[in-house]
Parts: sequence; C-alpha cells; structure tokens
Amino acid sequence: MVAKIVSKEREYYSRVFATFNPGWHQCVIVFDDENQMFELCEVYDRIPFLKRKVFITDTDQDKMIEKEEIKLSWKNVYKNCLGYDWILNDPDLIRQIKERKDVDPKYVQMAREANRTIDKSEWHTVKKKKDADNLISAAWGFHDAILERISYQTKDPTKEAYDAPSRVQVLFTACWNCDILLEFCGDVLIHFGVDDHNMPEIMDCNILFCDGFVYWVDDPGVTNVTNITNEHTYFRARSLKWKMITKKDTDC
Repeated sequence: MVAKIVSKEREYYSRVFATFNPGWHQCVIVFDDENQMFELCEVYDRIPFLKRKVFITDTDQDKMIEKEEIKLSWKNVYKNCLGYDWILNDPDLIRQIKERKDVDPKYVQMAREANRTIDKSEWHTVKKKKDADNLISAAWGFHDAILERISYQTKDPTKEAYDAPSRVQVLFTACWNCDILLEFCGDVLIHFGVDDHNMPEIMDCNILFCDGFVYWVDDPGVTNVTNITNEHTYFRARSLKWKMITKKDTDC
C-alpha cells in the first residue's frame, strides 16, 4: 500500500506500514524520507472543515496482516488494524512513532528500502482491476466530484475533434482535496446520461474491462457493460491513464 501525504509545507510518497480506525478517524503510519522518521498521520483533517490529507494511490495489501485492536494504554486503543507484522506486533514501536521519538535504526532502514521501490510516475495506466482499484481509491470513488472539463483531439483533419476523438482528457475536480485527470485513447466513445439532472456532479463510479475496451461509468452498481444504459454517463476507450493533482492546505 502506498500513500501520498499532503501538508502545508510539502508533499511526499510513502509505503503505508500500518493503518488504524477505518472511517473518518482513520490514521496511517508512513515514513518521511526527507526527515528520516516515521509519522502517524490522520487521513482527514476535521478543522475547520473535513478535508483529506492522505491519498492512497496503491491499495495492494500484500504481506500485511490484520489485528482487531492494539492497546497502547487503557484509553488509547486502535481498532481494525492492518499493517506489517513488525509494527502491529510491537505496541512500543507504535507508541514511539506516535510520540515522535527515535526508533530502532533497523526499522528506519527497512522503511527507506521499502520506499525506494515506490512508483512516483506522474501518469498511471489502467490495464487491470488492480489499476482500476488504485484510481478509484485515489479519487475517493469520484464521490461528489465535478466533471469540470473535457478536451478533444482527433487524427482526422476532415472532422471536428468532438466528432471523431482519438484522445479525450476529462478533468474531475473536488475529489476530496484533489483533482483527477483521465485520458482516454483509441476508439473513444462519450455518452452523457439522458436523465442525469445532477451533471456535472458525480456521485460514484465503476471501471470495467470488456472486449479490449476500458469503461468509466458513473454508477458503482454497474458490474457488467451489458448493464450500462442511456441513463448512465460513461466513457469508453482502448486505453485509460490518469494523474492526480493534489491541493496543499494553503490551496483549500
């Protein structure tokens, strides 16, 4: 699991070494390579309003274990814990991280090694379900997002770009403190729901694969392309890639 952490000062990527309390009080343990230290970060700020600070860009939970709860003290208990065993099985280490104290150098080295393998590419290609899951996680499901802008390019000089688009970029804003830019290429089809009175606001979405095409559809309940109707807003293309544009606290 990988996260992008956004603060007033800067942004950085880290492996997520542990996560606790799923929901509005969720927090994660990450490692800041610049400051060479672990951090216990809350995923959401709630003052003065709810905003996201931690963006999960890779949802892979490989080699992570689960624990129902971890007690640091009688009144400090973490619930529904997920992480690497060397953290979850060591409450003292979690306490040191929470209190921003120095930890055993071997853990620092382990974190540095883990972070070296992070893919920090600006653009991410969606080729399979795991890629789709990562996009949906980064965009917070596109819940309450705004379809802000669509731009077209065509290879056919005899037609308008929107009549025969070969590449389409779609910008979604307000994705819980980030913008998401999607780029569809090859045999692009765009359909706006005929009865969608909420456009351009999106409630949620799903991403599907069928017959060499990738579909983005504004309904998480659609699990098969045969269920897409004229009431849905959707994009279809041979390929899809995306990038995330995060907003620092000072931009909010």
